[in-house]
Amino acid sequence: MCEGSGTVSVLDELVRMETEGWQALTTPSGADYYDEHLTANAMMAFPFGVMGREEAVESLRAGDPWASFEISEPQVVELTDDSAILVYRASAQREGAPAYTAVMTSVFVREDGRWLLAFHQQSPT
Repeated sequence: MCEGSGTVSVLDELVRMETEGWQALTTPSGADYYDEHLTANAMMAFPFGVMGREEAVESLRAGDPWASFEISEPQVVELTDDSAILVYRASAQREGAPAYTAVMTSVFVREDGRWLLAFHQQSPT
């Protein structure tokens, strides 16, 4: 909440969205969250390649859940009243796997009053 204003900042809203997404990915049904929260033309860019919406959701559905995650150093660039870029550091780990750390970039657009993810990129560190 912004002090005294009673409204949630765009940064707070988008960090909440990213946190909800990560929390969903700690469960076997995490892809369902993204199926509901991606734009129709969403894309995701990973070190191994770029995926369109359907391919990304299916990849998330086939992947193992994350055991833990942490979001740090979030920053936002507000492009318009209905679009913004969230950049943050993430550290996550799957059961029995080494930690994964990356700088994440997520582009959100507001459609019909709700934020949707239009683009996401991971740059491992």
